[in-house]
Amino acid sequence: MKFKGLFLCLSILSLFAATGCNRDDEDVLEAEGNMPYAQLTDSEKINKFIVDCTQDVYLWESLTDWTKYNNYDTYRNHADHYALFGGFLYADDRWSELTNDIDSWKSSLQAVSTTYGYTLIFVKFSNMDRYFAIVLYVCAGAPAEKAGMKRGDIIVGMNGGDITESNYTDLYYLPSISLQMGYVDGNGFSLKPGSVSMVAVGMYENPVNTFRIIEKNGHRIGYLCYTAYVDASRDELLDVFARFKAGGVTDVVLDLRYNGGGHASTARFLSSILAPVAAVKNRDVYLTQKWNDFYSRDPSSGEIVDNSEYFIDTLSVNMNLNRLHVLVSEHTASASEATIIGLKPYMDVVLVGDTTHGKYYGGYVLSVDDYYYAFYYGDSRGYNKEHYLNISNWGMYVMTYRYANRNNYPDFSGGLAPEPDMLMLPEDYFDLKPFGDETDPLLAKALERITGEKYVPVRSSAAENMPPYTVFPEMGGGNAAKKNLIHSAPQPRP
Repeated sequence: MKFKGLFLCLSILSLFAATGCNRDDEDVLEAEGNMPYAQLTDSEKINKFIVDCTQDVYLWESLTDWTKYNNYDTYRNHADHYALFGGFLYADDRWSELTNDIDSWKSSLQAVSTTYGYTLIFVKFSNMDRYFAIVLYVCAGAPAEKAGMKRGDIIVGMNGGDITESNYTDLYYLPSISLQMGYVDGNGFSLKPGSVSMVAVGMYENPVNTFRIIEKNGHRIGYLCYTAYVDASRDELLDVFARFKAGGVTDVVLDLRYNGGGHASTARFLSSILAPVAAVKNRDVYLTQKWNDFYSRDPSSGEIVDNSEYFIDTLSVNMNLNRLHVLVSEHTASASEATIIGLKPYMDVVLVGDTTHGKYYGGYVLSVDDYYYAFYYGDSRGYNKEHYLNISNWGMYVMTYRYANRNNYPDFSGGLAPEPDMLMLPEDYFDLKPFGDETDPLLAKALERITGEKYVPVRSSAAENMPPYTVFPEMGGGNAAKKNLIHSAPQPRP
């Protein structure tokens, strides 16, 4: 089922090919831990994978004394693989994660999953025990859209019962579901007649959700709601900005309110479209990266490796902007934040909305096969795949670098915040407008800044009379707390 919050980025094969690796060959691998590899149990092999991979590529690997863990006793004595992995993580690392279902991860990282095609947040009133869900958006062609669901709809029950802390994930993971829709106001819940029934389907969830050209006060403004940095969306991004250029767009509003991250390569691609043309022509630095000591230096010379990212040729659709308005929220994270800070040295990036998530680290997803084959045996030194068959479903997402922009602006662990007096405008979840609607408070505020036409907010009476409530944005889909900039596993060398 749908795995919310993890996305994939560009291959880092070139980096590992340049730096080499610190293993010799499979004979040595089998000898480590005083036990031939083929004789390890499956559980011991999983633990060995955790130790090998983390001590090699993890950004904070130098904080661990690996001599205590790279041995047979460690592999044998840790029945809880997740606890072993968690014990290696740096205190500030909220994103690295271990999985026993790497295939589902990899599909979801490509925005392909079995899904209903909606994204939700969960809300609880202070005077009630039950939860309800608010639809943040739906994807085109998804079961939710076909069932008539839309942004701002409220789900108050499912399968004839309440939504609770113990069953809320069913709204993502059940193969079929019956939803009770309703209204919420100061008096509690009001039900809509009937119910909405859906069956989850396997589909690509297009992150190019909405785009349009807004004509206002003599300005032509391109609006794009983009919900994930996915490489498969590049052709559509090219089409959108080709339309913007043909339509005479001079200002862009990029809606990243619900974009929790994605392919680093796609973030650079989109940033190259938006950047001033001179920065693209000069191939100026987009972001810099700091890896662990091993992968920061050339092993033969000891010199620092250039791990910078540079703007790429997007001149056919480059917008040559000197100002960009970005709609943001607490859901805006990682690759979205990289776009913002990567462009800041070159243009005026104006944030509208709420403080972003705050993640300036990147990593990649590695399966067992990815790690041992692509890293160490891609040069045909006799990798024995039979050793890994029974644990091939295991993998991890691990932080490998810290990023900064050209001006070395890295520390925004508290998030990136709009100007508090003018542009700090948290989302009103009980009064959501369609994407691209000029009465959407965040978009309206951006349009005000561009056109000079004053925005006068108007809240619905229902939104005005809400009792105290708590929003649980991290409850969506089981892993919505993971907002990531992720690199793919390197592919085997030819």
